[in-house]
Amino acid sequence: MEVVEREDGELRQLQRKLYQACVDYLKEEESHCIFDVSGDEKNYDIGFIFCDYMAAKAEKTEQEYLKDFRKNLETVLQRPVRMLAGKSVTDISGIAKSYRTACVLGSFEAFRVKKDIYYYEDEVQVNRGGIVLCKQGLDALIGAIEQNDKIQIRKSVDRLYEEMKQMGLAGDTINLNINYLLFQLIHLACEQDDCVNQEEILHYISESSFEEGIMRGSSLHLSRFSCEYAEYLAQLRKNVSRGVLAEIEREVRENYAENLTLRELSRKYFVNSAYLGQIFRKKYGVSFKDYLNNYRMEQAATRLLRTDDKIYEIAQEVGYKDLDYFINRFIAVKGCTPAKFRRQNRI
Repeated sequence: MEVVEREDGELRQLQRKLYQACVDYLKEEESHCIFDVSGDEKNYDIGFIFCDYMAAKAEKTEQEYLKDFRKNLETVLQRPVRMLAGKSVTDISGIAKSYRTACVLGSFEAFRVKKDIYYYEDEVQVNRGGIVLCKQGLDALIGAIEQNDKIQIRKSVDRLYEEMKQMGLAGDTINLNINYLLFQLIHLACEQDDCVNQEEILHYISESSFEEGIMRGSSLHLSRFSCEYAEYLAQLRKNVSRGVLAEIEREVRENYAENLTLRELSRKYFVNSAYLGQIFRKKYGVSFKDYLNNYRMEQAATRLLRTDDKIYEIAQEVGYKDLDYFINRFIAVKGCTPAKFRRQNRI
């Protein structure tokens, strides 16, 4: 679940409010709610493990239960909330797979008009009358993406949309065509490296190629996305790092208190942001966001031991304007509050 129409500076605060609203609604089942479920630095969402008995106990269907849950959250937060319901699984061992399908939904929704709740089964099903695929147009676009041919990509996108228009395709069938394209692109990337979460990469690129004033799912949006994904695939094949990770390390050491983001660093060093995030996680075993947070915590720990600065001052010095978030992150990394760390380790 995520809050939509978010503004910079409010994200973490809204996430905490969303989590608390979930906990308050679920009551004794609050353990089904997971704070910061995503490792993506641009996602501030909340995980929720739904079990059939919850709806049964409330004498509702699954759809009714989730609809009422979402409405309650919107009432509390006074902001729109969106739900992505992953593939249903039979036991706890399938939760990870279900979450990945929810991530796939996140990729799909970037190309269409927003819904309040997305159900995986609804989005990927084939109509009983048979799916109408613009196979020739789709394959031409996929080929252009694979060859990183920007001119041909734009032409192929225009032809694909023209073909769908001439065939009189609407709503759901257009979505199924886009879904087919996204699945094929995930497959292309997995052929190069199957050790990363390609659905997460897909969502990241689709969102980064979307700008205000561009209609989601429009030919312009798809064209921008396709060009950026083509660049990502090209760099994935070439394994283009060229020492850029060493430069990123230096940036963190020198500017960790600043608002460093992977997207800005990718622009600075001329590397596709999705690819940069991928090779970063591959080398360090964590996302850039976690790496930066951990480095900031080490700097904060040093200041706690070597200075008499107040904790809120140290939080600001290492890059956190939100004191509560700083304390929570410090506890996650060091196992205790900053104040307790200072008392226990200071000579």
